[in-house]
Amino acid sequence: MDYLTSSTKTLYHKYLTASLGSALVITIYSFVDTIAVGQSEGPAGTAAMAVITPIFGILVFFGILFGIGGSVLMNNAKGEGNEEKGNAYFTTALILVVGFTVVTWVLFARFSKPILFFFGATQGTLPLVMRYVQWLIRCWPIFIFSTFIGAFVRNDNAPGLVMAGVISGGCFNIFGDWFFVFPLGMGMEGAAIATVLGTTLQCLILCSHLFRKCCGLKLAKPFRMGKAIRKIFVIGIGASLLDLGTVVLSTITNNQILRYGSEVELAIYGVMTTIAALVQAMYCGVGQAIQPLVSANFGGRQYGRVRQFLKMSVVTVLIMGVLFTALAEGLPVPIVQLFMDATPEVLAAAPSSMRLYSLLYLFLGFTVLSTYYLQSVMRDRASMAIGILRSLVVSGLLLGLLPLFWGINGVWLALPISECIVTVVAAVFLSKKVDS
Repeated sequence: MDYLTSSTKTLYHKYLTASLGSALVITIYSFVDTIAVGQSEGPAGTAAMAVITPIFGILVFFGILFGIGGSVLMNNAKGEGNEEKGNAYFTTALILVVGFTVVTWVLFARFSKPILFFFGATQGTLPLVMRYVQWLIRCWPIFIFSTFIGAFVRNDNAPGLVMAGVISGGCFNIFGDWFFVFPLGMGMEGAAIATVLGTTLQCLILCSHLFRKCCGLKLAKPFRMGKAIRKIFVIGIGASLLDLGTVVLSTITNNQILRYGSEVELAIYGVMTTIAALVQAMYCGVGQAIQPLVSANFGGRQYGRVRQFLKMSVVTVLIMGVLFTALAEGLPVPIVQLFMDATPEVLAAAPSSMRLYSLLYLFLGFTVLSTYYLQSVMRDRASMAIGILRSLVVSGLLLGLLPLFWGINGVWLALPISECIVTVVAAVFLSKKVDS
């Protein structure tokens, strides 16, 4: 199907189905990880998973930074009819992801314990955290490269293969979680091994695209490499800040919970971060669905089609936001019981905590979508501004201030209020003409 001439509705639904399918499977096996750990290790295991979440954020951050940054530029160049320039961006992005993977791998392996304490680990949770993290350290490159190559494969007109890779890896991970954690009794290590093996399978399937006849991803001699690197960073940082923000905000939240609450609230937060990961992944799925469509049409100066893709995606995330919020507000106790063998203390604290925090879902979709869209139309500064506002400035400020007045409830309300504020800013950026 041609990006510039095929029906916008047909293209949108094709890419949306594949992206949402991929996002759903990814978050399901994240769910299963947390459920398996929570049921085998209890609230302590769920609290440990809350500490581990930022690590996945780091891994995804680098994959998206270079994957989305490079693939947007590649697709934009090919939309202009310049295949060689597009392949040069792919090559430059590949060089960058390899270099940064090696550097971060060495640093995390060397300083893992101080980093984990910074993320919110305590002397009580550290042994459980390390049992999981040791496997992530061993397979660090696989997690980064899987996200990276997935972005390029999707932009090379193969969203179905991305979905197939994710589904295959996810199904293996789900089975592995049950098999390693319960029959083999491996607990935290079992969940980690299942995740590693599932991601490896996913990565291999995605890489198979490089050997297909239809593959348009070719190595080419980079030109103006310094300028290309800067562009990849600038374009990629908007979407990648979503995951960097997860790292930063999870770290701040973990520490604020331990200051104003206890490990009971930290265990509840472990459940909420898992659910939030599902919600954010589904919103990212919408953003990833329109990214190749918008970037190609923007490169081809088809601005009316660009606005059509935006309108359809906005309607999608608004509907999803209402549904996600309603479910979280209505079923807090059953959700907690699903994820762990909950104590009476956890069940008593869960309803009010989850009902405040879940208001976040009403606004999150719009801010996530806006970063992908603005990247695709080369408004990198606006995309970066939204990412910085939601990930660092507004959220960080509110997480510091609100608990001073409202205690632990201030922690739960900080992110919903932050997303509401950033949504207003994002709406202003999106209202501007795409060809201005």
